[in-house]
Amino acid sequence: MEMLLKGMLTGFILVVPGMSGGTLLLLLGLYEKLMRDLSRLRIWPWLPFIAGAAAGILINGAAFSWLLQAYAPFVTAFLLGSMLASVRAVMGGNFRPNWRRIGLLALGAAIGLLLAGQPLAPAEGRASPSPGLIFIAGALGCATMILPGVAGSSVLLMLGVYDDMLAALGRLDWLLLSVFIVGAAVGAFGLSNALDNLFARHRASISWLFSGLILGSARMLIPAAWVHPAGQVFLGLAGFVLVWWWGGKKQLTGQ
Repeated sequence: MEMLLKGMLTGFILVVPGMSGGTLLLLLGLYEKLMRDLSRLRIWPWLPFIAGAAAGILINGAAFSWLLQAYAPFVTAFLLGSMLASVRAVMGGNFRPNWRRIGLLALGAAIGLLLAGQPLAPAEGRASPSPGLIFIAGALGCATMILPGVAGSSVLLMLGVYDDMLAALGRLDWLLLSVFIVGAAVGAFGLSNALDNLFARHRASISWLFSGLILGSARMLIPAAWVHPAGQVFLGLAGFVLVWWWGGKKQLTGQ
């Protein structure tokens, strides 16, 4: 039941532009185990998690467009605070700065800024994406979703298919969704082994790089308009405090 609920929470997060599923996996204490199991094709223990994630994606995919349009200033403020505070969990016990680590932090921030630079507004007047593009979007989106600080949904925005996938979730277009899922599986299994090895050998450096990715990708969550400053600041602080406290219990450690 616990894995089902964690999967559902992850599925909810994956739909939100600017929010990293990899970051949430770190906070839930699942990231390293997932990397190990993916590299060894151990899928059976993750079936409850996958079922929960699928349910979360379907539910939030149908609801997210309305929620963002109705309460965008408050939603983005809360998510911004949450994202910034998640650095605590990523850093864990590796907060010992030197020039190399600062350089990795800056590099990660620059990459995060580039990935988070696309607007949330849907594109109008464009043709439906081809199955090939959907497959590529699934592969790249899932591969980047695994990286803490990088949002796979931001990649979908950059490829111009985010709104198409939301629409496919809303109308349960299983043909389009199946192509995306196959691409996502290719991305996950193609990247997991390399990430598992890198993480085991270079934990501290990767923690600093991931922290930069988080800080940079948070750009997308900066509210476009401070129409209700008090409420937005309050919710931003609430998100920060909640995740900072949670991160203290779920830090990325050497275990």
